[in-house]
Amino acid sequence: MRKLLIITPIMLLLAACATNAPMNNSNNTQAQKSQTFTCNDNAKVTAAYSANGKVANLSYTLPKLGLSNQKVSLKQAVSGSGARYVKESSSKASYEWQTKSNVGVLSIRSVNDRKYSVTCRL
Repeated sequence: MRKLLIITPIMLLLAACATNAPMNNSNNTQAQKSQTFTCNDNAKVTAAYSANGKVANLSYTLPKLGLSNQKVSLKQAVSGSGARYVKESSSKASYEWQTKSNVGVLSIRSVNDRKYSVTCRL
């Protein structure tokens, strides 16, 4: 009887933890959350994040650079605070998108090491 009293709460706890466990299916990584930011220099950035947060698909317009409706896909990177996504490309440019709260900063570094950054708000 004593063993039953000890084992029963443990079994109930394990059963509660096991029920309604989230299913890990491929659809979870496909769903995206989209946010549109208004930026300095009349720029605009729309970021669509994968459900697991590992990818940010950006669509951006940067009039100062003469770029309109450009698209780039970035991967999540280590960040001290907020979220950070990067794409490094030796052939064209490297990109970095950092967000915290309602602020985002898009930085583009060209092959000749010129850097352009724009600050954006939701």
